[in-house]
Amino acid sequence: MTTPPAPEVPNAAPPPSSPASSGPSPQEKEATSRQIGRLQDFAAGFFATWTLDLGVRHGLFECLSRHPEGLSAEFLARELDLDRLYVTVWCNAAYSAELVEFKEGRFFLAEGLKAPLLEPGSPVYFAGTVRFLGALREAWTFLDQHVADGERSWWDQFSKDLPASQADSSRTFYTRLLRKGFAQVPGLIERLNGPTPLTLVELACGRGDGLVRLAKAFPNLKVHGVEGDERSVEVAKAAVAAAGLGDRVTISHGILGKDPVPAADIVLMNIALHEVQDKEEVVRQVVRALRPKGAFLISEFPFPEWGEIEKLRTPAGKVMAGVQYVEAILDDQLLPSAQFMNFLRRNGMREVSSSELAPIHVLVWGTK
Repeated sequence: MTTPPAPEVPNAAPPPSSPASSGPSPQEKEATSRQIGRLQDFAAGFFATWTLDLGVRHGLFECLSRHPEGLSAEFLARELDLDRLYVTVWCNAAYSAELVEFKEGRFFLAEGLKAPLLEPGSPVYFAGTVRFLGALREAWTFLDQHVADGERSWWDQFSKDLPASQADSSRTFYTRLLRKGFAQVPGLIERLNGPTPLTLVELACGRGDGLVRLAKAFPNLKVHGVEGDERSVEVAKAAVAAAGLGDRVTISHGILGKDPVPAADIVLMNIALHEVQDKEEVVRQVVRALRPKGAFLISEFPFPEWGEIEKLRTPAGKVMAGVQYVEAILDDQLLPSAQFMNFLRRNGMREVSSSELAPIHVLVWGTK
């Protein structure tokens, strides 16, 4: 039996050309080139952060600052008793990141970096942030392991290095509060310097740096710190004792939202309220604890409102967007300033207002 011939099929029209076959458009090529440049900048920034971290932790910047005549990589390594090859690589990386300058075989600390990297009391001090970024390695490891199952953590589950570097990074926030933040609150400086002794309670006082600085700044002020991390409580007590302020500064262990807030004329929370699970309850407790005309001062990151997402592309917004990774691990998030102000208003605080102390720092306050 013979097979019948196959029916004739009319010639089909050729398939339309696809973007893949015709190649990217000039606009797509330009966009890709622009994004490649940005990705390379990100990679360079990653290594610059490593370079900053090594330079801060191992005294490389400090040593160059002590030698304005400049040092070769070999002499820098010898001065600090560090490996010559590692220091040579660091010097080249620091030069590429414009952190040091190079002339006639010697490296010099770049102009304008002494205050950010070497002066903890400066309002532009940045070395604490550098240490914090370096210490985040273990936080990134935790996030990578739990990004699927959603497990959270807390400060006391990490090594001592992470909370210690976090405390160092908050130092600049205290500096801004003391230099100009408190002056924004009507009548506060006058009360702090007045003859009537006041009591200031700092909630989530950390390792005590703020307690010591507040007591030194205002000699008539009694300061009490409350901290939930027992390791930090011991560090804070040691810091107070070393400063010789035990007669005016006290510290206790307490869990915010559970343990009562001690009576106070002023309550301060510095980069801490956003980490509290029941923020409304803490605000209620603070209002109950405040004496008449008492003030609640909330020092925070001014995270943009949801309707202002474009602000996340500013330098400050990019930093805060990155900080949200850490806050997510701790099961919280940074909040817009307006939410903190609403907490105060809903709980009967008067004269609620705020002041931006830096693009990454806002002070919110209210009076009882």
